[in-house]
Amino acid sequence: MINDQKRFIQVEQCVLNQLLGKEGAFDIVSDVVIAQDFEAARHQVIYQAISDLAMDSKPYDEVMVADLLEERNQLNEECCPAGYFAQMNLVPSIAFSSLRNHAQLVKSRSIRRQSIAQMMYGIQKLEEGDNQTIEVNNEVMSAIANLEVGDSDNSCSRVGDLMGGMIERIAAARDGVNNFISTGFPELDNLMMIDAGNLVVVAARPSMGKTALVMNWLAHIAKYREGEAVFFSVEMPQEQVMDRLASAEAKVELTSIRKGQLSVDEWARMQRFVSDQESMPLTIVDEKDISIAKIRTHLNRIKREAGGKLSAIGIDYLQIMGGLDGQYKIDNIGKVTRTLKALGHEFGCPVFLLSQLSRDVEKRPNKRPIMSDLRDSGTIEQDADLITFIYRNDYYEQKEKGGSAKLDGSAEIILAKSRNGPTGTVRLGFEGQYARFANYMPMMSDLEDIPEYGSSHS
Repeated sequence: MINDQKRFIQVEQCVLNQLLGKEGAFDIVSDVVIAQDFEAARHQVIYQAISDLAMDSKPYDEVMVADLLEERNQLNEECCPAGYFAQMNLVPSIAFSSLRNHAQLVKSRSIRRQSIAQMMYGIQKLEEGDNQTIEVNNEVMSAIANLEVGDSDNSCSRVGDLMGGMIERIAAARDGVNNFISTGFPELDNLMMIDAGNLVVVAARPSMGKTALVMNWLAHIAKYREGEAVFFSVEMPQEQVMDRLASAEAKVELTSIRKGQLSVDEWARMQRFVSDQESMPLTIVDEKDISIAKIRTHLNRIKREAGGKLSAIGIDYLQIMGGLDGQYKIDNIGKVTRTLKALGHEFGCPVFLLSQLSRDVEKRPNKRPIMSDLRDSGTIEQDADLITFIYRNDYYEQKEKGGSAKLDGSAEIILAKSRNGPTGTVRLGFEGQYARFANYMPMMSDLEDIPEYGSSHS
């Protein structure tokens, strides 16, 4: 066993030796292994540095990697000794052409270790005696199955193999079956056409309704799509998120819920909401300064507990997530948006990312947001599949007139970027007292007009 372990440590060293300084080498293995697949902790540290440099389009030779490790206080006996690179050079070399094969050995060894760990975990749970055997068996088998699925490579397909699926999608759309994900707002859905894996940025100034809009979307998706929807609330506690959800779904004023002063009709609507939506597949994660790594951990656990499928992910909001402060804030935001986009593909669902807008909006006569108003906008604009802004004219009228202006209850949802379709603006009703948007039918001739609303539906 010791010789076997030593052999695999050498395999890991051979892979790292070929990666260091070889242009394009990371692209050969990046879809095969991640840092955690390496058995030796120091190899995990080295590979993570190589990966981070490659993702930033920087060289990942020995000097650059050692410099990054020193910057991270990882070039030491505890993480990775400075002389370890020379030690790695003493192992037998492998041909560059066999790099991917050796990386796959590292991956298979990783899956084996994780499978053993899952089985040991199952044995421990069964020996405790308080757990149902069937439940423990299902949990272990599901976890091992997920490891095996994650190891398969479905990223490459010939055009001929993809044509059948394309024709089926066209035929389904012709017959009225949407190929995109519905958020409960038909006019907006037809413009946005959200796909699984899309990174959708929802941006606005404070008090415009960012959280309300995304919570409305997630509640609809949770009710009508298979899988668990997950909302990460970085800013507000779970109780406040729950109050907003109940207000929107039961149409009970948020202030009434907070004061506990509900009329007989409101109590009836609240009880109906509790009864109907007690099993709503929507999880709220309330964690301040949450990091990408912690988000992934939560999602993997929730996915496992939900039977292996997520329907949507919401994060409120980008600029107050953990690890974004300091000198390299813009670079770190870029890493976050790229990773969130990758998470959408990994979990097969859209990611709704809320974002603040800069104060420059307030300085212009026309306060409708534009792309440059996104705070730290370059990386966000580049990575997002869709970017939407929320604009409420009555909010600014209220501010300018000291609260005396009449609220017209309308909101513009401005689709400023769409990777696969047109941009445009959709009018929705905004019912701030219920923390919800609604599908009003506006009758107007110009976007500057205050519309007369027809009947509403949700």
